[in-house]
Amino acid sequence: MMMNYMEFNYLAELIEFYEEFIQPYNGKPNGCSDSEINYLENYFGFQFPLAYKEYLRFMGKDNSIFIGSEVFFGNVIENTKYLPELLAENNIDFILPDSYLVYFLHQGYVAMWFELPKKSENPEVWFFTESSGNEMPKIIGTFTETILADVKGRAKLYQKING
Repeated sequence: MMMNYMEFNYLAELIEFYEEFIQPYNGKPNGCSDSEINYLENYFGFQFPLAYKEYLRFMGKDNSIFIGSEVFFGNVIENTKYLPELLAENNIDFILPDSYLVYFLHQGYVAMWFELPKKSENPEVWFFTESSGNEMPKIIGTFTETILADVKGRAKLYQKING
């Protein structure tokens, strides 16, 4: 199924960046189908924010750029189950909301998540890393800001590796 990326509003900047700086090295990303997105929404019991759905449709199953990170369709259920354990292991007394989705986990010590049900179509992202000296989780921006920053950071690695 060919995706019409013109209909992506929240990820327009990320898609443009990806096509210019990453796609020449990696090719097109692999996105999720609507049925896969529906499966996750049913599992979590909430409609996802539109920005996150766009991400899933564009690159929700692509695993080449995010090496070392679990940020895809097949990871979010286990990521979400792991977050309370990560916080407890680090003696972080933080009250998680009743429902949330951990869309990003890096090597078991960095996590990013947003609350469910959605409060906006481009939700605020909570961030925690165990290397922060037992700092409490904090909001670091919107979903699109955080995912774009990560993709741009990883693109710099591609430029170094590929000349």
